Amino acid sequence: MRVLYLTEEPITFSGTMVRGGQIHVRNVVEGLRGRGHDVHLIDWNNKSEREYQHSIAPRSRFVIDPLRTLRRAVSVGDAIGADVIISKTRKTYLPGVFAARRLNVPHVVHVGSSPRGTGSGFLDQIGRRSVVTRLKAPHDGYFVVCSAIADELVQLGIRRDQLFDVRNAVDTDRFNPDRIPEELDERYQEQFDTPSDRLLLGFVGGLQPYKGLDDLAAALDDVTTECHLVIAGNGPERTRLERAFGDRATFLGAVPYEQIPAFYHRIDTLVLPSHTEGLPRVVLEAQATATPLIAMRVGGLPEVVEDGETGLLVDPHSPAQLATAINELSSDAALRSQLGVNGRRAVVESYRWETMYERYERFLQEVINSEDDE
Repeated sequence: MRVLYLTEEPITFSGTMVRGGQIHVRNVVEGLRGRGHDVHLIDWNNKSEREYQHSIAPRSRFVIDPLRTLRRAVSVGDAIGADVIISKTRKTYLPGVFAARRLNVPHVVHVGSSPRGTGSGFLDQIGRRSVVTRLKAPHDGYFVVCSAIADELVQLGIRRDQLFDVRNAVDTDRFNPDRIPEELDERYQEQFDTPSDRLLLGFVGGLQPYKGLDDLAAALDDVTTECHLVIAGNGPERTRLERAFGDRATFLGAVPYEQIPAFYHRIDTLVLPSHTEGLPRVVLEAQATATPLIAMRVGGLPEVVEDGETGLLVDPHSPAQLATAINELSSDAALRSQLGVNGRRAVVESYRWETMYERYERFLQEVINSEDDE
């Protein structure tokens, strides 16, 4: 297949990236090329690092860069004889579908998060309507990461037969309980100094309101066992959350992605108290590392976390349930171990990158064949 992949995020093939969406694009492009497909990438980036990368130096995210993306997609797509165009991010959805119509090829959008958004303010509502409008454009297929997002798209009027669950993926070799990872930098290591009998909780992610860290702070008030929280991530809520947690939590800031495996090795339990999620890669990473976890019954999390088997699930906005789960894991080392072993097994079976590449190939061929049959 000849595939043209569009994203507004800058992609590096030689440097470090932190965002899960960027890592997804790089791995899919390289993974499919490694399987014999001619995949080309258009990203919003100051420079191209590969001959198959056709970057657009960013100028303005509104109107100008989407129009430039449309022109570049038509030019590159025509030059490579593209069979299909994939748009990974929201500002490339419309350029992608318009370019696909010019080239008479199918267009697929990748939907990795809920179209409902996370905020309730006026600008959030405007953004949500904009996303819904883009999603309702005449796309030929939708790649989603979980059934929960697929159901939301059906509610928007998208046909079920246009939806393909590609899921997310994790490097199960890199995130591995038996592999000694690169050690954390000294500035991070000293933050892990804690009594051996204290449960060390971990959180990885952006410090945004929807991540539910206020619920976790409230839950710690009712935890009856000794525990401490280490947070890897940054965001606009950091200063306020530092006050809310006090000395019960340590904030590391943004930890380089190369050191995240070591983070999972150092904590006893990952906690993800989010109010909304798609299928977050941090959960797959923790499970691949055999790190037990506590997550919420939101989005695609119940699809990858089987309560009591591969992790613990609690209701969102429920500090009391969260405290109960923390107490349970703190007092039961055998349960923590079993959840870790089971989680690792489940991820290896269904969420490896090679498994995702197979799904991409199969679903892209279905979309292309469907267009040929019309």
